[in-house]
Amino acid sequence: MLYGVLVLIVFITLGNALYLSKEVRIQEVDKLEHKALEIMVALNKTLSVSFDHVDKMQNGIQGAYLYPALIPSQSALSFLEQSTRGSVKNAPWENLPLKMRKELGQLYVRSNIRDYSFDLRALLMIVPEIVSTHSQHNDFQWSYYYDGEQALTYLYPWLSYRELIAATETDNMDQAMDVIYQAGGTFPLDLVNPDENPERANVWTTPYMDAGGKGMMVSLLAPVYDQERFIGAVGTDITLKLLDTILTKQPISIARLVVIDEQGLVIADSGGSLLSATEVVTQEGVLRLVSEGEAHQVRHGYLHNIDKGYWSSYLLPNTPWRLVLEISEDELSGHIFEAVSPHLIMATIFTALLLFVVLYQHWHFSQPAMRLAQFVEGLPDNHNLSIPRIPERWYYWFERAATTENDRREYLEKTKQQTIELEHRVDERTEELQKALEVLKATQEELVRSEKLSGLGSLVAGIAHELNTPIGNAIVVASSLKEFNHIFIESTKEGIRRSALDTYIEQSGQSADSIERNLQRAAELISSFKQVAVDQSSYQRRRFELDEVLHELRITMSPSLSRSQIILSEECPQAINMDSYPGPLTQILMNLLSNALVHAFTDHDHRTIEIKGQQIEDKAIITVTDNGQGIAQENLAKVFDPFFTTRLGQGGSGLGLNIVYNLVTDLLGGDIQVTSELGQGCCFTLTLPLVAPEKQTPDTVNDSLV
Repeated sequence: MLYGVLVLIVFITLGNALYLSKEVRIQEVDKLEHKALEIMVALNKTLSVSFDHVDKMQNGIQGAYLYPALIPSQSALSFLEQSTRGSVKNAPWENLPLKMRKELGQLYVRSNIRDYSFDLRALLMIVPEIVSTHSQHNDFQWSYYYDGEQALTYLYPWLSYRELIAATETDNMDQAMDVIYQAGGTFPLDLVNPDENPERANVWTTPYMDAGGKGMMVSLLAPVYDQERFIGAVGTDITLKLLDTILTKQPISIARLVVIDEQGLVIADSGGSLLSATEVVTQEGVLRLVSEGEAHQVRHGYLHNIDKGYWSSYLLPNTPWRLVLEISEDELSGHIFEAVSPHLIMATIFTALLLFVVLYQHWHFSQPAMRLAQFVEGLPDNHNLSIPRIPERWYYWFERAATTENDRREYLEKTKQQTIELEHRVDERTEELQKALEVLKATQEELVRSEKLSGLGSLVAGIAHELNTPIGNAIVVASSLKEFNHIFIESTKEGIRRSALDTYIEQSGQSADSIERNLQRAAELISSFKQVAVDQSSYQRRRFELDEVLHELRITMSPSLSRSQIILSEECPQAINMDSYPGPLTQILMNLLSNALVHAFTDHDHRTIEIKGQQIEDKAIITVTDNGQGIAQENLAKVFDPFFTTRLGQGGSGLGLNIVYNLVTDLLGGDIQVTSELGQGCCFTLTLPLVAPEKQTPDTVNDSLV
């Protein structure tokens, strides 16, 4: 019955979770539909300003042709001519005063322009409307007039004809005006002329890249007629960035809002597909649930439920556009899971607690376990670990006690064997380390005889000094471990006390840990020195990681530098894979460190040397920086010269940095620079190709360095 209750609780919890997930789904979908309607209203509000603006411009010019007595007189044109003296013919308003530019805009005309005085007076009728609208709505980019014969065009705000020619990448104004009338391939006059637009309706262009450099945009155009004669068009531009801003003002995490036209071109996208676009974006790469043309064929605002999610389409009045709402099933399910998971977790915790209480009461509140206590008490003196006949419910505890005693006995035997093996291993490892120490001393003598590797002589001494400490500690601990074994064996002759066994186990464990730590430290020092020694004695080319070379160099050089109270640090934040010569590279860095050790520091209290590695494109950049006394400016240009030294007669040969320079520039195919100021330290910068050149063989380079 108990388990039946638990199963019932689980089913109730799951049923509640399913019901809750369904309610959350309905609420989220409703919320997203309401959000889409809010954004549709915001889009309509913005677009209505454009419609009103274009209608006023259209009415202004058509009114000028209908009532010519109301347009500005010839004196206005005379005033403009006086204000723009010296302007080029193609841009008669080029030299307008700055204030008038903001109030009038710009005018462009063809080289073979007809008399356009009446056109100009008609355009002055719409200038106040254009200036007023742009001052109230900063979102407008351009307002303009296209002449039906393409003889002239008006543009607001003012733009110099030189900037226009540069933006359109043309040679003269006639060519630039050809680009203007193409309008990014939309050809606005073709869209609104009587053949294509007999209803004289306002027309939206498809998206295009603005010739004036304002980015992707769409244009709203209105045809202008003198009664039945088509004379041109007025228009205004809206950037796609503005429409994107309306969609992303209140971010929607689990849905996507996209405005598309009848051709499937994206006008705005809450997903940001238009942020860096320089050409039209199609819905195919943006919408996943709606095929091309489908959004314009369905009912306004109807929610479609398909396997991959939900979508709906909203008509934007007076436009060929649809606002599409897409809700991905995967993202919606993830959101529902996040909302429901706290309830599932609480139900699971409640069920687990209930089960724990029941099981705890079942197993812990039963008859006293006296017989089990007696069995456990007699186990140390009982060689036979067989379990007596007992009730089945207690069998587990007797078996566990017998198993624990058997494990204890096996552990004692195993510990004894491990102790013996450990003594042999310590003796063998100590002998190996002593032989390694002898090898290192021999290597020291060999390296001192070599001019190129003379710096490694002091390193060997430093490594040998460092090895003395872990080897000595290992020998002392091993001797103590032998004495512990002898005392323990003597104590077992009179019987094993638990306290003696625990003490022996603790001392053995501590001894083993100490021996292992010291031997691992010695092995690490030997391994690092061996790698550096092998690399420096060999000019073999191989693939390697720069951070590994720097790490081994730090381990190898730290003992020598630490005796001079110098702190050496290395930093290589990314794995830099090189195909080069690690030996010469190590020799270069060791020579730079040795040079700093000899020359950089005098009476400095805080002495540091820092090596950094980084990758820039196909180059490895290595810097060696110290905080020493620096190099005098008059010596900077001579530090790489052979036999140049500031310590002539004091042990300095003047060849260390010259060898460094030859290795870097010849063998490694790189470059080395030094920067320094007196009292501010010194910095050597190595710029090396990740793949060393094949122009010289290692033997050739060796000969050049001798």
